[in-house]
Amino acid sequence: MSRLQKQPLRALTEEEQVELTGSARAWGEPAAHVARARALLALSAGASFTEAARAAGRKSGDGVAKLVGRFNTLGLAAVAGRRSSGRPPTYDARQRERILAEARRAPVPAQDGTATWSLSTLQRALRRAPDGLPRVSTYTIWEVLRQAGYRFGRTRSWCPAGRARRKRKSGVVEVIDPDAAAKKKLIEDACVVGPQLGLAVWTEDEAGPYQTAPYAGESWHPAGQPLRLAHEYLRNGTAKLLVLFEPASGQAHVQGVSSTANAVLPPWMKQALSAILEALPTTLPVEDAAANRCLWQRWQEGLRRPLELPETLPALRLLLVLDNLAGHLSKVLVSWMLTVGILPLYTPLSGSWLNMAESFQRILKRRALEGQHPQSSAEIITRLEQTAAGWNRHPTPFEWGGRRAERRRRARLRRHGLGGSGAYTRRPVRWRTPRANQWQQI
Repeated sequence: MSRLQKQPLRALTEEEQVELTGSARAWGEPAAHVARARALLALSAGASFTEAARAAGRKSGDGVAKLVGRFNTLGLAAVAGRRSSGRPPTYDARQRERILAEARRAPVPAQDGTATWSLSTLQRALRRAPDGLPRVSTYTIWEVLRQAGYRFGRTRSWCPAGRARRKRKSGVVEVIDPDAAAKKKLIEDACVVGPQLGLAVWTEDEAGPYQTAPYAGESWHPAGQPLRLAHEYLRNGTAKLLVLFEPASGQAHVQGVSSTANAVLPPWMKQALSAILEALPTTLPVEDAAANRCLWQRWQEGLRRPLELPETLPALRLLLVLDNLAGHLSKVLVSWMLTVGILPLYTPLSGSWLNMAESFQRILKRRALEGQHPQSSAEIITRLEQTAAGWNRHPTPFEWGGRRAERRRRARLRRHGLGGSGAYTRRPVRWRTPRANQWQQI
């Protein structure tokens, strides 16, 4: 019988629980790491030291007791274990910090020959610096950057929701939307809670203009015989697209036009929305006017400038997400929507990503035009409308915060992905050819 004094496991934090669960299920982790994670999870679930040892594939609970002592002191570092014997690291903490300092420095094109760092340019700068590292390799730089939380990625465009820069006669000014946070919350609630309350949720947007030009795209072709499009093209008009999209079902109402002026947009919206309302289940007459008004006002909470609701309100049937185009703010159009049971929800300034109709438009444009060379605006309209009809025969529902958001959340919890699979490791895997390009810290 063991005489080792067994220290109880302290309570796990939420982060530790997530990390240990991922390590216990990961295929790419070393077996010792997986065993330690499983033992700690078993103890946190109320198992004894002997039961935890069996869950980890061990025979004795003494090793688990020692692991608990290290975990209570070191935390998650105890799962990785102690460093094995062998050759010590070539570069110490001071030299690694020198590599990070060089990576954080903005490169000078005239001196460094680049505007963004790559592994090779970082290596050249470190080797040439008076206080640098004359024998550092690109793999060492890559490993240090990965361990410091740097990741390789493309530069992305970004704009803060609720703020935008506009050019006025007096100069460039910054415009601020005071209702940005409230609008964002209302649209998120509409996409998630709206269908649960029996409300239809649609989004509307205009796409284009699309020119009569060759559109680059990828396609399958025999080796050495790619699809070739003419370099020159004739300007023969442009086309635009009016889209009403329902994320819950994936259905879309699409109309190709040559202009989105007020003489075109409001009449089309009235016609399309009327057809959508006719397809919805019939609603009972409003019996409690006060409760019905509260339901309408629920989707105006937090707005400093809410819509002026009429005294007599029909039953609320549909929530419509729109941007702030002048045609969408027309008093005639808004009044008509309120009288038929439609409540418009406007996206905040620089918040077009809240409108899922734009996501559908990008898919539609890729399927209809990429790799093609339309010769007229009528051909563009025909391609877009026919592709939308094919989409409606086999629609794909859009889910707010669905599987893609869940994948991104899981990816943030992992350290280093392995081969695009669900496994990960806390140590970077050695690549035969390190990626040499811009590095981005997250």
